[in-house]
Formats: sequence, structure tokens, C-alpha cells
Amino acid sequence: MDTLIFGGLLATWLVLYRQRGRTLLLVGWWGVFAAVAGLLSHHITSSLALGLSY
Repeated sequence: MDTLIFGGLLATWLVLYRQRGRTLLLVGWWGVFAAVAGLLSHHITSSLALGLSY
């Protein structure tokens, strides 16, 4: 998941560096956010199903 977050930050930096449109930046940012949120929810629910406690 860390790789996905840093990859999203790198992609955002590249969009800013190449001065692309704001729409592309927002679509990329929300796409990475949705992927991270999905992976996090899967990680939390699968750990609870195994009976693990924090």
C-alpha cells in the first residue's frame, strides 16, 4: 500500500512538473485515493475475520 501511495504522489508531481491540466491532476489524485481506501478497507476487514486484535 505504501508503494501505491508513493506512486500516486510521484504521478501527481509529474503532472505538476509537466504543467498538465488540473482535471488530469484531480482524476489521478482521486483514483489513487479510492485505491488506497479500498485496499485499507480490505486489509482491516480481512484482519478482523481472522480473529486478530490490535
